[in-house]
Amino acid sequence: MEQNKGLNRTKLVIGGHRGHKSDVRENTIANFEQIKGLGISYIEIDVQLTKDEQAVIYHDFDLSLKTSLEGMVRDYTLQQLRQSFEICTLEEAVVWCKENKMGLALEIKMQPYTMWEDREILAGIIAKTIYHYEFYSNCFVFGADYGLLSMIKKMDSAVNIGLIVPFIPADPVKLMKEMEAVVYLNYVEQLSPNLVNELHEAGYLVDGSVINTKERLAIAQKLGVDLIESDHPELILKLLEAENAG
Repeated sequence: MEQNKGLNRTKLVIGGHRGHKSDVRENTIANFEQIKGLGISYIEIDVQLTKDEQAVIYHDFDLSLKTSLEGMVRDYTLQQLRQSFEICTLEEAVVWCKENKMGLALEIKMQPYTMWEDREILAGIIAKTIYHYEFYSNCFVFGADYGLLSMIKKMDSAVNIGLIVPFIPADPVKLMKEMEAVVYLNYVEQLSPNLVNELHEAGYLVDGSVINTKERLAIAQKLGVDLIESDHPELILKLLEAENAG
């Protein structure tokens, strides 16, 4: 996955958002196994740091939303978390993706007020894990903390970077170039045809998400984005296949 001005944009690449929605906990290997072999190109997962400095895959900052624990992931060791619910490490997720030829979009979950001291540690773990498993070509790391993303890029310039851009930049191409990023991410409603075209002409990929309905899929297609994530990637894939068959 790299900046490519000659990119063939006729195919929309489908990713699973936190794996996918099912009766199996999201962001876990067991969840990923359910969509293996269905033609889904990659999974989008979320990484945080534990109290004992282990990079784990979990989305929410507040554990009480979906578990019996109170507080945050960083308040517990990996062992303590695993005693309460199923959770996998970044390394386990990367190994699974490599073994199953599945791409990876890795979102860094960061809450500056409570996690500021975690930034450099987490950046180092991410860079080292990608390097150790040589997982560059089919993986990108993204988030809204551009400082942390820059740390990773300085640690290993080969890591692909994506930017969550929760605003309309005055010069999106300049922003991408300054950050040495490859993928520009936002919700499809926050994108415009002119913005997407400008980024494409400069050789960048555009990710418009989250796509869970036929109507939102139509918006993504009209915009001409390159990647989308869905809570129901298997259903979105079937919609695309039906369109192609028609």
